[in-house]
Amino acid sequence: MMETKSLKVEISVHATPDQGHLSLGFLNSVLISQSWVIEEFFVEESDDGNITSLGSYPDSFSFPDMPSLLRFQDLAPTNVHQQIKSCFNDHVLSRLITDHIVVESRRRDLPQGPLLITVFLRFTKKEYIVMPCNSAPQTTNVEGTCAVCLEDMSDTKEQALCQPPGCAHLFHEDS
Repeated sequence: MMETKSLKVEISVHATPDQGHLSLGFLNSVLISQSWVIEEFFVEESDDGNITSLGSYPDSFSFPDMPSLLRFQDLAPTNVHQQIKSCFNDHVLSRLITDHIVVESRRRDLPQGPLLITVFLRFTKKEYIVMPCNSAPQTTNVEGTCAVCLEDMSDTKEQALCQPPGCAHLFHEDS
């Protein structure tokens, strides 16, 4: 069994006039929230390489979401990037967040005055579990049901079956 991982980042930003709730005088406020999710996939190491989603769930190893509140005199790209970079210590991610904030702050439909900009970051760790498929035509009677389609295995005559190493579950191999 082999496991590989990738990370996907989704950034959504929305600016509204700050009605004095978070602003101090004429400062702009940026509120950053983040969530971490794990999405698991099962990859069959056969000729067709079927990929099956096993689902997603919150990442229990990530830190609890503590929204960050940043204040800006002005939303010039260099000022925004400097503060964002100090929060994330990742140049590429900081640049992406900065670009989203700056573009959103320059919307023409926003009135003059302090803005409240909410930033939501969703980090999705994609984990791929690659299983070798040990298949051989079954010639003996097999008891039980397929772990995928729940079909009775004794009805299967010459169809190849898969059994992951160290696992008692059997399932049909797609032909």
